[in-house]
Amino acid sequence: MNPEPSAKIPEPTPNTPETSPNIPEPSPKASEPSPKTPEPSAKTKEKTPPKKRKPKSDKRRLVNLLIKVTVIAAVVWVTFTFVLGINIHYGNNMHPSIRDGDLVISLRVQKPYINSAVLYEHKGETCVGRVIALEGSTVAISDNGEITVNGVVPAEEVFYPTFRADGSEIVFPYTVPEGKVFILNDFRSDTNDSRTFGGVSLSDVHGNIFFSMRRRGF
Repeated sequence: MNPEPSAKIPEPTPNTPETSPNIPEPSPKASEPSPKTPEPSAKTKEKTPPKKRKPKSDKRRLVNLLIKVTVIAAVVWVTFTFVLGINIHYGNNMHPSIRDGDLVISLRVQKPYINSAVLYEHKGETCVGRVIALEGSTVAISDNGEITVNGVVPAEEVFYPTFRADGSEIVFPYTVPEGKVFILNDFRSDTNDSRTFGGVSLSDVHGNIFFSMRRRGF
């Protein structure tokens, strides 16, 4: 009998590395080096120093100061010439609402209205009085000291009786002329008002008094 041939053992292939089927091969992109970030140039590295402001000269400062003072002075002048009037009242003709020595401020741009205290000019003097009637109204004063405007007793907070002025040429009933107002003192015993010299021109009225400050006690 012939002997059976023995099974051939396969010879290992030389230089063939063994690989594991579960480990993936590295991708070619992962092995590539990352691109380098370009280095900033020398110009960008250097910081630009801040520009220094030139100090203002003394002449420039003086000019700016003069401009500010001029503007403030102009505003004050316009305000107290065309908008506000300020005055210290002397006398007790407006007692008790306005007393001797009180500081009063009037609004020039506002037209006078009934029962408003106003600053007005008469014979070169600045006076204070209360508007009782406007142009076209008829004022009557009775012998018992009662005053009426267009036949109605005016609503006012003055409790003094109102009498005619002695020796006055004003005849009652009196119709207030156009462009004028009829002004009385609150202290009605002082007749130096429209009972003596008639209506006051609107051009002589320097505004309604909206503020008064007592300077000599209460």
